Amino acid sequence: MTIRWRLLSASALPEGDDWLGPDEQKVLAGLQFPKRRAEWRLGRFVAKPAVSWIAGIDDFNRIQIIGAEDGAPEAWIDGRRVSSEISISHREGLAACVIAQGTRVGCDLEAVEPRSSRFVKDFFTEQERRAVDTTAGAHRDRHVALTWSAKESALKVLRVGLRRDTRSVEVEIDDVEAVQTGWHTLRATISPEGQTFQGWWRQEGETVLTIVGDQETRSSPTPISGEPGPSLPQRSWPTPLGTKSRETCSPT
Repeated sequence: MTIRWRLLSASALPEGDDWLGPDEQKVLAGLQFPKRRAEWRLGRFVAKPAVSWIAGIDDFNRIQIIGAEDGAPEAWIDGRRVSSEISISHREGLAACVIAQGTRVGCDLEAVEPRSSRFVKDFFTEQERRAVDTTAGAHRDRHVALTWSAKESALKVLRVGLRRDTRSVEVEIDDVEAVQTGWHTLRATISPEGQTFQGWWRQEGETVLTIVGDQETRSSPTPISGEPGPSLPQRSWPTPLGTKSRETCSPT
């Protein structure tokens, strides 16, 4: 199983839409609200280089990221579905994309911000509520954000999203009070199926990113940073957060 991830700021978005394929432009034309249009464009902008790296092509117009009937994004090249699984999330001016081979995958970005006890009571399991209640005050908001984010990531793996009760996913987070940067592990147990999915989390500023894959093993390799994509015509493709240049350092 290999999972690659990329994180990109909204400030990197170009003004034009010539990098979108024809089907993508049709979808964009149907989005009325500016916020939704900006988030949708940012999601495609972070995903295309990841797909291009996997496919070994440098023409982004050949790549299209289109939502399936269940809403999950799927990558297409020249009208053919790419076998790799992708997931996209956006929050607080950031967009994340993960692309995986050998596993279904989901990712989610959430802001670390105060959330009420009612929120925790309504959407968390009893075990999750106890875990939040025993977390030191300075880390409670992060714990809540991570638990919620991991639930969304797991539900994306199942391709059901928030159509399913969030309490059907129980999240256990390792080292929730971690002070060091980088990836940390988590697990998401799905009920009533009884499956336990491997996951990871990290904090980027005031935002947390979680990734969940459907591998039921704690020995799954840590996600590695995606390679920089090639250049768009007449533009320099921005190096995303979490990505290292091939010339300076190999992915970690």
